[in-house]
Amino acid sequence: MTEEKLLVRLNGTSAEILKELVDRGYFNTKSEALRAGILRLGETYGLLKPASDYWRELGLEVDRSKPKLTHARIAEAIKRLERET
Repeated sequence: MTEEKLLVRLNGTSAEILKELVDRGYFNTKSEALRAGILRLGETYGLLKPASDYWRELGLEVDRSKPKLTHARIAEAIKRLERET
């Protein structure tokens, strides 16, 4: 996993929106909100599948394993889905 540190200066509307997102409790920190925004951009531009796709795929894996659903099988399904991305 790559870690990138950068300084971002915001003013005007973007700074106000970021502050409001944290003030309303949608995010704990401004950094958290910015990370979420970057992930959403990744979804928008096709660089990342939407979270709902992962939950749907996980649900299909869980359904296939009935009635022998175990923690290990769920963990295996998650790992398999992560490798596909």
